Amino acid sequence: MSHRFSDVVIAGGGIIGLSLAYELALRRLRVTVLERGEIGRESSWAGAGILAPQADMKEAGPLAQLLLASRKIYPAFVEGISSQSGVPVDFSPSGLLYVALTPEQAAELQVRKEQQTLLGLTVQECSGQEALALEASLNPGILSALYFPSEGYVDNRELVEALRIGCLRLGVEMTCGCQVLSVQLEGAKIAGFHSNLGFWPSAHAVIAAGSWSGQVGTGLSYGLPVKPARGQMVAIQTPAPVLTHVVYSSECYLVPRRDGRVLLGSTVEWVGYDKRVTLEGIQQITSAAISVLPVARTASFLSSWAGLRPFCEGGLPVLGSTEIQGLHIATGHFRTGLLLAPITAKLMAELITTGDTPKLLETFTPLRFKLD
Repeated sequence: MSHRFSDVVIAGGGIIGLSLAYELALRRLRVTVLERGEIGRESSWAGAGILAPQADMKEAGPLAQLLLASRKIYPAFVEGISSQSGVPVDFSPSGLLYVALTPEQAAELQVRKEQQTLLGLTVQECSGQEALALEASLNPGILSALYFPSEGYVDNRELVEALRIGCLRLGVEMTCGCQVLSVQLEGAKIAGFHSNLGFWPSAHAVIAAGSWSGQVGTGLSYGLPVKPARGQMVAIQTPAPVLTHVVYSSECYLVPRRDGRVLLGSTVEWVGYDKRVTLEGIQQITSAAISVLPVARTASFLSSWAGLRPFCEGGLPVLGSTEIQGLHIATGHFRTGLLLAPITAKLMAELITTGDTPKLLETFTPLRFKLD
């Protein structure tokens, strides 16, 4: 069965695929999204929505530049999607507090502060008492902290739903239960995707299928070295709100929600496509969270879940065009898919519509895996 022709067909209906579809539809292209399960219900649904390029920064390289660029455009991104869809999205650039409970952790934060100060980034050093002044419910034994005033969070589930509705209002076609199997070529050009539901012809095809991206047959001389990393999460509820900022430690993170919940995370486990929640994972998360937020000990346990983050060999996402004309890749974002969605959509849409690779994407090209 052959379906209607699209300008762009996207394999993957997560935050990356939806954001790109939305951006392309704003540019008046005919876009189709094919999702193997339900729209936005894999890694995009399972995360905590943390927007923290500085707190997570290991070094000042191309990935850090991409993360910071995406954080800069996030407010306009959320505002536009919320306006287009009519869905309010809980977005809070309220700051992030990274705490140290041991001298070793304090020394590590000091190094991070010095590195980021040299880069001209805004970061504030706090004493233990200053950290408690920002978040009174934290462990009074905190030695020091870093405060990143430009970091924050977005409610990822609200954002995914707003994107889904916004895409539909812009005319994007979506098909769930559609497993993309392979690409079809006409010479050296893309002709479309083959799936369990038939053939989808298009001028451009994008593989944005998260942890399943490497399972799409491309005919390239190299595979996409993307594998799943399981992340388990826990949600708790306290009688009264206990946090106003995202809180990090070296062992866990805690993310407040508008409705009073606190999300606790997370594990990183190399267990293939196993999405089970385990007692060991829950214990690891809750023990670490209680050490930072003692009142969590008596909080109500609400739920737990797990998602599969797409990790790419080398630790960098795969963003760009392949040697097959019209075939593009946008995957491997690992733990930064929510944060990188706006800049990924903007730059990949520019690449698709102009044929030119934006400078910010050059490091992340799929061609880096090409065999010599």
